[in-house]
Amino acid sequence: MTSDAAPRRWRDGQGEHIDVRGLPQPQPLVEILRLVREQGEGGSAVIVHHDRDPLMLYGELAAIGWTAERVPAAPDEFRLRLAPVR
Repeated sequence: MTSDAAPRRWRDGQGEHIDVRGLPQPQPLVEILRLVREQGEGGSAVIVHHDRDPLMLYGELAAIGWTAERVPAAPDEFRLRLAPVR
């Protein structure tokens, strides 16, 4: 993907999905946090499809009252379920 590429987003029964694979840094972090903030404190879960473990994301999520849990994914994907702390 090029630097002007946008993440792919969709919704299903699991929640709001965002696929940031292939985006240049820091765009994945920025796009994930944008979506989480759109969801708000009472928002639905966000499923992140990433190339790797987004270590910088965890502190940012904790600061705004969200958690992250790794969920099963294909071998070439790192997938997280983000949710507001309830």
